[in-house]
Amino acid sequence: MSSNIVPADDRFREHFKKWRAGATVNTIPFTSDLPQKPSEDTPLGNFNSKKVTVVGMGQVGLGCVSAILNQDLCGTLAMVDIAKQKLEGEARDFQQGSAFHQTTTILASDQYDVSEGSDLVVITAGVAQKPGESRLSLVERNAKIMKMIMPQVLKYSPNATILVVSNPCDIMTAIAAKIAGPDYPQGKVFGAGTCLDSSRFQTLIATSMDLDPRNVHGYIIGEHGDSSIPVWSSVRVGALPILKPGEEPDENLKAIHKSVVASAYDIINLKGYTNWAIGMSTAHIAKAVLNDTRTIIPVSTCVRGLYGVEDDVFLSVPCSLSTNGVQRVAVLPLNDEEQATFQKCAKGIWEVQKPIWDDL
Repeated sequence: MSSNIVPADDRFREHFKKWRAGATVNTIPFTSDLPQKPSEDTPLGNFNSKKVTVVGMGQVGLGCVSAILNQDLCGTLAMVDIAKQKLEGEARDFQQGSAFHQTTTILASDQYDVSEGSDLVVITAGVAQKPGESRLSLVERNAKIMKMIMPQVLKYSPNATILVVSNPCDIMTAIAAKIAGPDYPQGKVFGAGTCLDSSRFQTLIATSMDLDPRNVHGYIIGEHGDSSIPVWSSVRVGALPILKPGEEPDENLKAIHKSVVASAYDIINLKGYTNWAIGMSTAHIAKAVLNDTRTIIPVSTCVRGLYGVEDDVFLSVPCSLSTNGVQRVAVLPLNDEEQATFQKCAKGIWEVQKPIWDDL
């Protein structure tokens, strides 16, 4: 029996069944020579068979659920969290908005059986980032949580694509991939990475030029966090490169990246957490996976062997996303300074990850 705590409210089904019998008639055949056949009551159809589970109903998890529902990305959405009473309230709140989006079945439980058969599992659970706290300082506490989550996810959805959003994102993604084991398809576990960082980057440039952000193209790669790397050579406004060949970014452009890095901390200082933008970026990634669009998005994947990285580190690079997660990894040409910064970033991540890596 499912542990779902928010079943569809059908208390009034019999009442409206009788009302319908008196207020409506069966379909009428095209000729009176044919008998009128009784209609059959069938459950409401679900045109989207995809199932998504979001693990962790903190502010980030709720942001992800909201964005996924409002973009009509799946037919079933399961919410999992250990805080059962609050979870039920959140799930019922989403259910009551069902008139404003496609028919999506919402499930919720503190048990993982409701996630069974998921196409995509989004993991947001973890200890919240405190004001002024580096993402990397979260690693030990959130690693313990990931060790509890992954076996349950794999038990009920052994073929799911797994998207890690929990911070510190790159290390949590590496941990999740290692727990999944060597038989799990490579690339099927990946992290949200610098998708949001790149969005902030593009938006800031576009706003400064009174343009639609979708007309600015460019990547921030590396760590989802303090040591992220803007690849200025990749930045295009429409078809125009923002830098000429061989040109270095000036202080104004460098200030844009500093603003991107600081933006999450600014929001945390103002409201205590971030949730809406990461929810929208997660839905953007989910759309690419669920619809098999092969969209190229900077996400966190294993970069060992790229740009001189020798360790088992996950960092963000542009990747083509499919139903299998990361389908292909795009290797951007980096200049010497960018490559050196990427290597330094990888070493910094590895120094934090190394002490727990062999114990997984």
